[in-house]
Amino acid sequence: MRYLTLFLLIGCPSLLFAQQKPYQLFEVDSVAEPRGGQAYFNVFIQTNLRKPIQAEALGIGGRVMLTGVAETDGSVSDIKVLTSLRPDCDREAIRVLSLFKAWKPASKGGKPVRQIVNMPIVFKANEPFTYLNGNRISYFDNADKLITDSTQAAFRQVIPLDTNGLPSNDIVLYRLRSKSWKEERRLPFVREKYESGNKLKQRTYRIGYQDAERLWQGMTFSLTSDGRLLEQTYYEHGRPKGPRITYHPNGLVAEKSDEADTKRMITAWYTTGQIKLVREIDSSAPLGTRNPERLSAYWDSTGNQQVKDGNGLAVFRETVRSYADTTRQTSFIEQGIYQNRLKQGIWTGRYADGSYFYEEIYDKGICQKGKARTIGKDTVQYSVPEQLPEFRGGMPALGQFLSQTLHYPPAAQRAKVQGRVFISFVINKEGEVEDVEVLKGIGFGTDEEAVRVVKASSGRWVPGAQRGQNIKVKYNLPINFSLQ
Repeated sequence: MRYLTLFLLIGCPSLLFAQQKPYQLFEVDSVAEPRGGQAYFNVFIQTNLRKPIQAEALGIGGRVMLTGVAETDGSVSDIKVLTSLRPDCDREAIRVLSLFKAWKPASKGGKPVRQIVNMPIVFKANEPFTYLNGNRISYFDNADKLITDSTQAAFRQVIPLDTNGLPSNDIVLYRLRSKSWKEERRLPFVREKYESGNKLKQRTYRIGYQDAERLWQGMTFSLTSDGRLLEQTYYEHGRPKGPRITYHPNGLVAEKSDEADTKRMITAWYTTGQIKLVREIDSSAPLGTRNPERLSAYWDSTGNQQVKDGNGLAVFRETVRSYADTTRQTSFIEQGIYQNRLKQGIWTGRYADGSYFYEEIYDKGICQKGKARTIGKDTVQYSVPEQLPEFRGGMPALGQFLSQTLHYPPAAQRAKVQGRVFISFVINKEGEVEDVEVLKGIGFGTDEEAVRVVKASSGRWVPGAQRGQNIKVKYNLPINFSLQ
């Protein structure tokens, strides 16, 4: 009988798929919907949507109406265009919707079922601009005011952009002289090695523009060697400012942060596209101060909202390397109460394999005391969960050390070279300096002198610590050379 049943199924394959036909909206008991709600789904779409450069140049705005099938595993399949905007925008709309894999499936008769969903993807209109032969061209009058009439322009700015809207060469500013455009100045395009901290084990680099002091200016982009976008950050004179976006390896936005007054608002998503959390940090607080983050909302990976309006029991999970066997991975589970957006009471964290544990007591977001135990080691007590490395005596002492130790190279003096040399190094568990590297130099002996001075600071640092245990921390330091 078993073989007969198998033969019937093979001979009539339609029987295998008869129950998989997707239902219409009105045919189900509960409809398919994005986990986390429609509002955060809309935020996901707008955050991940990249308007094609040609459409952006034309200032195109409108919507693409898509249809697809919300599957029982949370994905959406068989996506098609119902109402087109233009082919390149249609393709982008399909790309973004296909990446969202956090649908709560429809149900019928108490069972999850497939359902047809229709979804509008909105492209917001923007100010049009000239895009010609891979260049964005803008015109300005004598007062540096942006104008659209090129016949009235005194300046012409050319920004090379690839088909993805990423910078590809120097920004050049031209000035109109004797009825022809003459180069006035340029902002050099830079591509350099970049350690992003991603887990792809691929070479990564950062592209963007640097000013005369070789400091990042404007939007920068971090990519893998095969062109996958990892991060984009806006800089003003070498300092991160404004929006910042990081990406999951699958291309989805992982985290987006924006500045609002003195606060940095952060929204994060899981790799499925489901909303994860909304939090804020006081960006005006001095580095190293006890500045608690404030969590407004948190969802687990199944879409269950654990923290709402800043209150609730949160359980965080992530995959980490085991302390018992560094070749294996295990789950790190942290949990505790949020009250008025701040950690409150007892918080615990543990590795699922038992190789690590901590317990901390919080009052209004500030850790009062904590203890941690790693397998094979004694329990340690602490009051600050994370401590950054610090030069003994603080920043004033570091400034004094640099001024007393740094010598201006004669070659740099003769060439009147000045500026900043950016040094990267590691402060180990003993407070010693190792792995010194020049990130950005200005030459004429200044790079070597900066390295010498940083190495001379070895042993003068208080090492970084995490839950009572000293750790290695990578540190970046600009060394200033000025003839004044």
